[in-house]
Amino acid sequence: MGVIGWMFAAAAVLAVIALTAGREDPEKQRVVLWGDSLAWESRDAFVEAAEADDSVDTLTRTWGGTAPCDWLDDMRKQARRWRPTVAVLSFSGNTGSDCMRDRDLLTAYRTDVTEAVEILTRRGAEVVLADSPPRQDQLVDGDGHTQLHRLWRDIASARANVRVAPAGEVLTVRGQFTPRLPCETGEDCDADGQVQVRSPDGVHFCPIAQPAMTPCPTRSFGAERFGRALAEAARPEVSPLP
Repeated sequence: MGVIGWMFAAAAVLAVIALTAGREDPEKQRVVLWGDSLAWESRDAFVEAAEADDSVDTLTRTWGGTAPCDWLDDMRKQARRWRPTVAVLSFSGNTGSDCMRDRDLLTAYRTDVTEAVEILTRRGAEVVLADSPPRQDQLVDGDGHTQLHRLWRDIASARANVRVAPAGEVLTVRGQFTPRLPCETGEDCDADGQVQVRSPDGVHFCPIAQPAMTPCPTRSFGAERFGRALAEAARPEVSPLP
């Protein structure tokens, strides 16, 4: 083959590469996590657990203090470009964003999560609304549900391809806030056989008081447990809640 022939061959190879670049593996699930600081703290454990058997690619879009309305534009973009097969939404009730100004929490979250669901399901994704573990100061009903937990169930009950995952239960006692839980395999137990799973602020997971959005300097068993629960919630075999 002469020089011209090799040039044509190289051009053909480059064209194939260009055409196939960025295409997703059709055999893999594409799971994206959107959420606030609790999801941000748990993102590494989520990715590790979700990708454990090499059948899943993950994308995490999380930041402290955010509400669903902060992510709607990003959801449109990712639904179009990355085309997730499963989208996990994990929000605990922040109201400090500009897009939440002068809005009632439940009304705003109902409107915005409904819009998120429509954006994502329209592109073929299944949406998982994940319960966050309650804060220490948060009211929880007799079923272990916060106002947002009940809202997720209401939204999911009226729509196809949407389900609720009680992921936050792994850090509670019958749905109620607790700072400590019995130790699990692989965790560093305290003398009483328990580990700390919530922060001193009664909201987050790092067992040591930390400034907002600062990586925990020690193992955060609460973040690890919640991240694994979010990954488990994303699995297709998880059954919808009634």
